[in-house]
Amino acid sequence: MYVLEDGSAKPLHIALDAIRSDRSAPQMSERIAIDAGANVGSYTRLLAETYSRVYSFEPSPDTFACLERNVYEWGHYPKVRLYNAAVGDVRSYVSMGRSFGRLSITSRVKGSGSIPAIPLDSLGLQNVGFLKLDVEGFELKALIGATHLLRESRPYVFMEVKPAEEEVSDNPYAAENHLLALGYEMMLEAGINRLFRPGT
Repeated sequence: MYVLEDGSAKPLHIALDAIRSDRSAPQMSERIAIDAGANVGSYTRLLAETYSRVYSFEPSPDTFACLERNVYEWGHYPKVRLYNAAVGDVRSYVSMGRSFGRLSITSRVKGSGSIPAIPLDSLGLQNVGFLKLDVEGFELKALIGATHLLRESRPYVFMEVKPAEEEVSDNPYAAENHLLALGYEMMLEAGINRLFRPGT
C-alpha cells in the first residue's frame, strides 16, 4: 500500500504504471477513459495524455467551470468530452452540498435537485479501458449504471475506497464487493484508492 497526500495525482500515476506493466492489458492509447468525479481536472489531464479519448463528469457547477477552463487551457479540449453531471444507476436529478475540511474543492450528492445524474451505460460507449470513480459515496450506483460497460469493455477500475467510512456503513464495501462479484480482482492500493483488474 502506498501512503499519499490528499489531492495528489500520484495515485493515478501509480495505477497507470501498474496497467502498463500488466502484460494482459490492451494498448492504452487505443482505448477510452472515464473520469467520474473529475473535480478541476488533474486526473483528466493525465488520462488525456494516455488514452485516445476521455469522458469527464463533474456535477458541481462551480467546480465544472474550473474543469472546463483547465481542459481548454491545457490544450486537451479536442480529446475530452465534458459533462456537468453526476453518474448514477438511473437517470435522475440531484443536488450538491459542500464537504468541509477537505484539501480540495469537494461536494457530495445531497438529494434531488437540478443537476443531471446519468448511468454510464446510457452513453453507449465501447472500448473503454479505464474507469475512475471518485464520486463521494455514489460508487455503487455508478457501477450499477455501468453494468453493460463493465461486462463488455472490461475496463480497469480505479476507485476511491475509504475504510473509515466503509466500516460504519450499513452496507460496508458494497461497491468493491460488486466489482468482485463481476469477476474483478484488486490489483493495488494507492492511499485511499484501489485499482481493480478485470478477471480473465
